Amino acid sequence: MIKIILLAAFAVIGAVYMASELGALRQPKGADPARPRLAESDGAVTLQADADGHFRVDATIGGRRVPMLVDTGATVVALSFEQGEALGLVSGGDRFDARVTTANGGVRAKRVVLRDVRIGSVKVLDVPAVVLTRGAMNENLLGMSFLGRLRRVETARDRLTLER
Repeated sequence: MIKIILLAAFAVIGAVYMASELGALRQPKGADPARPRLAESDGAVTLQADADGHFRVDATIGGRRVPMLVDTGATVVALSFEQGEALGLVSGGDRFDARVTTANGGVRAKRVVLRDVRIGSVKVLDVPAVVLTRGAMNENLLGMSFLGRLRRVETARDRLTLER
């Protein structure tokens, strides 16, 4: 019985090791697996899905890096309160008089217009967005107020191509 348990333990350890090695093979040398991968060509940007199948990207808003989750189900770009505060879009005394519906239910938000949003070489000006109340959301969403202004948004397997 002990031999079977040891054999099973070695099999599990071997499987975990092989999975980590295969994952390392898919990442370019020196790449940070936590950072989204982005490739550019001919005025288009192609994003690689993360391990969960989501497309995450570091956008640039007003010259500042903002981590975002691409969400075609979001009507507008949606920012957390903390991100909106860091970008100078909101402060603690602002009125959050818009009502938006999220996957977690209805929340209050403040409407804003982002001067520019850039993903690599793809740039859109004057993007409508909302900043949600403190604690309403952890991730920033790259919604249709940005995506809908692109010439092409195309998904193929684990890749998403954005073209202006």
